[in-house]
Amino acid sequence: MMLDAPIPLSSRYSYHTIFSDICKTRFNHLATRMCSTFTIFQAIALALVSGGSGSYLESALLVPLRFLLLYLSSLLVIVTRKNYLHVQYRGYSNLWKLVFGQLFCVRFVVYEVIHFACSFVVSLAYSGLLGSEGAGSSAVFKQCYMSYVWVLIPTIYTLQHCLFDLDRLSFSFDTHFQPPQRYISAGWRRIIVKCAIMTLSVTFVSPFFFALAVSRWWIGLVSNLRLALLSFVVFINLEFINVAFNANMSIGCLHKGKPISSLSSTPIETLVTGLSSHKPFTKLTAFQELSYRATSSDSSLRLPIYHTRYRNTHIWPVILRECLVTIQNTNESVTGYLKSLENLKLQDRSNKRTKNFYENDKEKLFGNQVAEEPAAFSSSQLRFPGSPPVTSHEAQNRRITLKDDDVLIRKKFQSNDRRQFPFGIKSPLGAEHAYDEPIITHETTLLKLAGMLLRTVRNYINLFFFPSAISSQQDQPQVSIIEAWCISKRRQAEKLVPQPVCHAECIISLMGLLINAIEEDPKGGVVSSVGEVLKCLERSVGALGRFADWSPESNRKTDDEDEDMPDVVSILYDLSVSAFLEIVLKYNILLDELYLDEDVVKLSKWVLDMCRN
Repeated sequence: MMLDAPIPLSSRYSYHTIFSDICKTRFNHLATRMCSTFTIFQAIALALVSGGSGSYLESALLVPLRFLLLYLSSLLVIVTRKNYLHVQYRGYSNLWKLVFGQLFCVRFVVYEVIHFACSFVVSLAYSGLLGSEGAGSSAVFKQCYMSYVWVLIPTIYTLQHCLFDLDRLSFSFDTHFQPPQRYISAGWRRIIVKCAIMTLSVTFVSPFFFALAVSRWWIGLVSNLRLALLSFVVFINLEFINVAFNANMSIGCLHKGKPISSLSSTPIETLVTGLSSHKPFTKLTAFQELSYRATSSDSSLRLPIYHTRYRNTHIWPVILRECLVTIQNTNESVTGYLKSLENLKLQDRSNKRTKNFYENDKEKLFGNQVAEEPAAFSSSQLRFPGSPPVTSHEAQNRRITLKDDDVLIRKKFQSNDRRQFPFGIKSPLGAEHAYDEPIITHETTLLKLAGMLLRTVRNYINLFFFPSAISSQQDQPQVSIIEAWCISKRRQAEKLVPQPVCHAECIISLMGLLINAIEEDPKGGVVSSVGEVLKCLERSVGALGRFADWSPESNRKTDDEDEDMPDVVSILYDLSVSAFLEIVLKYNILLDELYLDEDVVKLSKWVLDMCRN
């Protein structure tokens, strides 16, 4: 049944417009205050350290020049990062496709040029201390110095930046706000360790490069130490700006301690425009805010959802629809991929044991093909379809507790750390924005044309070796033998669910609203939606559970590593189990008076029996 759309609102109050203004403010704060502070401090410290080699007056006069050089380096990095900012996984199912896709693209060339410019500019700022004039000023040293600055340093940094997809802003679905200062201060140790590792990598590679460039393997201990120190300084500058960019641009759904939609005169209607947005960053932030409202200890944040304004009484059905559609899209993506594996006869042993069970349509539980025999659903066994074996104690621990001040899922479900901090809005709300494009700069026609040509060539290669990369948009994607042989479960999960945080926030939002509504609005529309939500979660348990129980042949030798780093689908599966359990426990008495799908009833009895045990 199609739900009515909310009454159209002026674009002046769209979530996308307000969020774009806030992003610009955060970007400006990074480009002015934070970068300026870092470069001024560095220029002054450099003047003090290099004062011994000349007059202090000369060093003081060089401070403005060094500041401009270092500040230019920072601007080059943050503007480039902003142009390639994204929040979705790029979707490479294995390591070979990742290397091919990340290195054979215009983005890699652009970053190589930008990092070369930054390396050159930073080396100029440090020329008085670590320049090529030292170490005897030999011609060989100058050539090695140029090799470091022009080739080795930018190439090493570009390789790690692209291969690890550090353009992607990653979020944790249990964090809605954290100041950038806290993010940066907590990451200083990681920054230093990472830069030290990259410096050692350059030092290890440099003899081979020198042998090709200047026909010498060794240029002396002092010269190598100077070059290593130079590379460490350049890496520190690049890495700090990247970390500061992440800290400022991943602040989240709060602005000055309040949800972003509160800047509008119709906050919930504005929030709905964000939930239905086609811009991934805007959509993710809107679901973050919905989760924050649903789980906050301040009930006033939920009242506008319960009691909507005149002629907008259908706001909750639209919110419910957006959440269920997001969850169902994940279910269909995972189910379609598992069907493609069945066509190649690559199911794991648990799927093979259920062959006869699949042939009997009447025995299908939870609306999906499951990975265990019917006996696995007895109340004496603490395991349901697709889940790895667990003990009674572990099963009872799979519960989500709503905190007083925030929603904090168990640390097991945490992904990468994301930090937030609010800043003021300077641009007017009525301004038009296109947030799917860069905020300040745009790609040139030449870059777009080069990117199109590279994508065409890459698609032809993928069509031969990896047909699923081309047919992934079809109803049933195809998987080649080559892909199946070198597949990575964790990377395949990222390909199937490019925005897992949105799915997680949907689950948390629905759970929080249902649990709180039973006391805050017991006769409203939220409570009456419990059956529909449970049905969606039940289907999600079945679909995601099969993937969680699947173990590809290429991963069975690295099971220990997979346990340490679970894939996103397995994390969403555990979260779905926890949310279903919490809702059933909260609505245990009311469920007897509701008509529920047969599969939902079976799973409800299972989780209740699990709790009793």
